[in-house]
Amino acid sequence: MSNILAEAIEILKHLPEKYVEKALEAIREVKSEHEKEEKTTTPPCPKCKGGKIVRNGRKHGKQAFLCRICGKSFVETSKTALFNSHSGESVWKQVIRDTISGVPIDKTASDLHLHHETVFNMRHKILFAVEQEEIENPTKLSGVCEADETYVLESYKGKKMPNDFWRKPRKHGAVAAKPGLSNEYVCVCAGVERDGNAIAVAVNRARAGKEDIDRVLGERVSESTLILSDGAKGYSVLNGKCKLHCVEKDGGGFYNINTVNCYHSFIKARNRNARGFATKYLNRYNSLFSKIFRKTEVITDHIYDLLCDRNDRYHTNIESQTKNLLEI
Repeated sequence: MSNILAEAIEILKHLPEKYVEKALEAIREVKSEHEKEEKTTTPPCPKCKGGKIVRNGRKHGKQAFLCRICGKSFVETSKTALFNSHSGESVWKQVIRDTISGVPIDKTASDLHLHHETVFNMRHKILFAVEQEEIENPTKLSGVCEADETYVLESYKGKKMPNDFWRKPRKHGAVAAKPGLSNEYVCVCAGVERDGNAIAVAVNRARAGKEDIDRVLGERVSESTLILSDGAKGYSVLNGKCKLHCVEKDGGGFYNINTVNCYHSFIKARNRNARGFATKYLNRYNSLFSKIFRKTEVITDHIYDLLCDRNDRYHTNIESQTKNLLEI
């Protein structure tokens, strides 16, 4: 043990300050993980919800438990998104941080000494959990809000196109084959509170209709919400559900949609940084962007707690990559 500590101290001495901080953060997470394993309270049985639980050795490096009521053997991660994972809390939290920051999968895999496919699967479990939370508990918009649409080029990234596909494959940096706003663009409806929540949902190709706007904003606004928009006819569908105000082009002062335009720029910047997101996964990334836009607090712990939630969060890699995909 003393040799390991001496080696660790020697390594830390020769690291730049920013890497020392990262190392300390990793050590703290490992310590937290150890404390959780050693805690005296036992989780309830995932099958019968009973509380008569005893420790039952270890399984795949995790503390195992046995329910005295139904005889079910389980580990702490049973029925969570982390079930069957060989990675600990510190690794998952680093993948969450890199997902939030837009770090490429290959860079994360290299830093954590994991395979590319492993990190890909972990990232999509994270995105799937975030999207499911948004579906189950839609973000509410209150007070003064701004609403507008933005458009991103469709992408079949990661999929081999058939020879008879309706358009030719694009190279990186290529533009749409058709001029103007066409069905090659995916419409993303966005709403942002002036000082709070944000939401973005991809709804259609080309322009959004009344049904699309109502599907995104209808259940999220209230009668006290003031929506500032560019005056597109589709927003009239919100009459009676909230207050509406049309903003004049290049209008200044209080009545403007600068905040939602800033949100659009944020989404497009992340899209460019990733060389485009596959359209089928677009709403998963939109759910993540809604959580992190203009947020100063770190939400790593919140997302990790989502993954640890036993409310039927467990899905296989295939399920997390194929369920509830955007099909437009």
